[in-house]
Order: sequence, then C-alpha cells, then structure tokens
Amino acid sequence: MEESIEIAKSYFKQNKFQNTIDICSKILESDRNVIEALKLKGKSLLATKRIEDARLYFNKVLTIRPDDYESIKDIGNTYQAINDIDTARNYYKKAIEINNNYAPALTNLGIIELAKGKKEEALSLLLKATKSDPKLLPAWGNLATAYLKLQKTQEAEESICKAIEINPNIYSS
Repeated sequence: MEESIEIAKSYFKQNKFQNTIDICSKILESDRNVIEALKLKGKSLLATKRIEDARLYFNKVLTIRPDDYESIKDIGNTYQAINDIDTARNYYKKAIEINNNYAPALTNLGIIELAKGKKEEALSLLLKATKSDPKLLPAWGNLATAYLKLQKTQEAEESICKAIEINPNIYSS
C-alpha cells in the first residue's frame, strides 16, 4: 500500500493526473478510507477539471477526519475553480481557523482579498503565508502582485527574486 501511495505521489508531481487517479482507485478498492489516496485522487480530479468529483473525495476525507484543513482548503479550490469566490473564501477561512499558519489557504485567501480591493488585508495574509512556508512559490508571486498594487516596487522586486530563488525556471518559457 505504501509503495502504491508513493507511486501515486510521484505521478501527481509529474502532472500525470490520470495515472494518479488510476492508482488511487486501485488503492481505494482494497481500503476506501485511505486518506492519502482520497486526497491525491481529489487533487487529480480537480486538476483535470472534474470539479464535482473532486469535491466528493475531499468531502469523504472530511467524514473520516473533519478537521483536515488541507481538504477544507481543497474544497475551497473547487469553488474557486468555478468562480464561486465567496464560497471559496469561506472554506479558506475555515482552514485557517483550524491551522492559522496554513500557507496555501493564507495565499489563496490573500489573492481573493486582493481581487476584492482589500490590499492591506491581502498583504498581511500573503506576508504571513511566506513566513509560514518560505518555500511556497505561489505565496511569493502573489505577494509581489500585492506589493505592485500598493505601488511598493522595491518590495515586489524582492518577492520576485525570492520566487526565482525557489524556482529559477519559474519565468522561463
């Protein structure tokens, strides 16, 4: 089972989502409550735009582990994918209530607040995200965007440099 999970994780990291779904399906045939397989299958379904199916898997995780803030954030991602921003925002906030340093939810909420014109609140969330997980690439890119909207070009440049330091190929074509 562990070996299969590792293979599924490897496929997921390579963006081979259908392979991930197939392996996770096999794992779940023998034990339908394997959290990691449920999460990976949900994330892969979301990546392939099968939003409703993805949401079912994240909700299944929550029936087993109601305080799984990652799955709560991922449900938020399903709503963001269909542009239901207010519902997505509520899920991100709920994830942060459970783990107030959860950088992916902080980042996602920050970018929503930025889009809603709440620049200072967005900046605060994004700064907290970069402090909580200094290697979270989207947090740095979104922080740069927030700084630009606040006309803080030096800080934006520093954030972009940090993103490039994490992944030198981020802006290559």
